[in-house]
Amino acid sequence: MSARVVRFSVTERALHWTFATGYLSLLASGLPLMFPALRGWIRGYSPAVGLRLHLAAAVLWLAGTLGVFAAGDRRRLAATWRALTGFAREDLAWLGRFPRWLVARGGDRARLDCTVGRFNAGQKLNVVFTVLTSVLLLVTGVALTPVGGGAVLADFVTGAGTEPRWLAVHRWVTLAVLVPLAGHVFLAALHPATRHALHGMLSGRVDADWAAAHHPRWRPDDRETA
Repeated sequence: MSARVVRFSVTERALHWTFATGYLSLLASGLPLMFPALRGWIRGYSPAVGLRLHLAAAVLWLAGTLGVFAAGDRRRLAATWRALTGFAREDLAWLGRFPRWLVARGGDRARLDCTVGRFNAGQKLNVVFTVLTSVLLLVTGVALTPVGGGAVLADFVTGAGTEPRWLAVHRWVTLAVLVPLAGHVFLAALHPATRHALHGMLSGRVDADWAAAHHPRWRPDDRETA
């Protein structure tokens, strides 16, 4: 029987998966709109339908995220946010070790994680980057709709109108998020040395030995035997 520790609460996991599902839906529906070359890969693709799906995904993404925040444990979320945005000198040192960390194995990786608390610097940067770019995508997205004083996007996606001025920002921010998103998915789901972390976001718990090795400055509050 191995000891396990609570890594993420129900609220934290609900927020993560609600946000992630909406975010990926927005990308899936928005990329063909902004990059017409992709439309040929989708049989029977209609820009008008794609636009409606994109707007629906945006509403569900925003409503779902705000709903979890409103109904969940906001005190826990606030503590997690402080941990994610609390950068220190040790985080800069960890970033300097990141290339070695990425290819290290077993004990070598644990030695490189010797200064890590609940989150390492890479996780912190990823969350801050995701929040900032999400806000920018939301603001520019609203600006592109009649609600924000923008043009009717249906004209743009069918090629009948002039490209809205905020579209270039929306497009470039979308491109900017693709590489970090791919890296996040790779490390969480595929990389053999780091994918154990995914258990924390699925079940809420991780092995105590793993936590002690890779997050030695984190002190979990709750332990159980599993």
